[in-house]
Amino acid sequence: MNHIRCLLFDLDGTLLDSRDSVIDAVYATAEAHVPGLFTREAILARFGESFDNFMEVIETSLGGSTREQVFQYYFEHLNAYHDRTVRLFPGIQEELEALKASGYRLGIVTNKQRDFTIRGLQITGILQLFDSIVTVDDVHAGKPSAEPILRGMAELRALPEETAMVGDSKYDLLAAKAAGVTSVLVDWYSAVCEIDVCPDYYFLNIRELASGLALEKAK
Repeated sequence: MNHIRCLLFDLDGTLLDSRDSVIDAVYATAEAHVPGLFTREAILARFGESFDNFMEVIETSLGGSTREQVFQYYFEHLNAYHDRTVRLFPGIQEELEALKASGYRLGIVTNKQRDFTIRGLQITGILQLFDSIVTVDDVHAGKPSAEPILRGMAELRALPEETAMVGDSKYDLLAAKAAGVTSVLVDWYSAVCEIDVCPDYYFLNIRELASGLALEKAK
């Protein structure tokens, strides 16, 4: 990994321990408008997808509700719990600060909406560490499309061969492959058995990733 100079991070499930709050919001929205369409387990298996993808499925089964009403319900539910449930995984701030001090360019590439992304980064105190933030609101298609990663690289003036996409889901890995960058899986939730896409590198957490980068850099 000694060729890596730019690190693009997913947000939910990678830096933020926020999986349950996101799944709860999607499940509550689906149940409110099309009861029984998704189980919580089915949503968990698709964690990392954009809500737009769920919306496409929900929309085909809508009764009297409009697309706008469904989105409003989702945002209101997420907004009600977001700020008091958002938190960093252990050691994240220290490791990111060390990576930045070592000269790595850091960016965010997330399928989350920009408002919630910025709020989460501000609440957890790591917003200032990133020179690029690409959200689902900034692109035509979220991950697994390559578009968000390509935009992040453009903003950081990074080349594919020096860039790694760090995430926790198969959507991060597929987007990395589509963009021609190194894929890194961090497995905080021990979900590797549920992911059918092989990453270039696998770590249990960000601390292991940072240690691996430091070892390679020292060679």
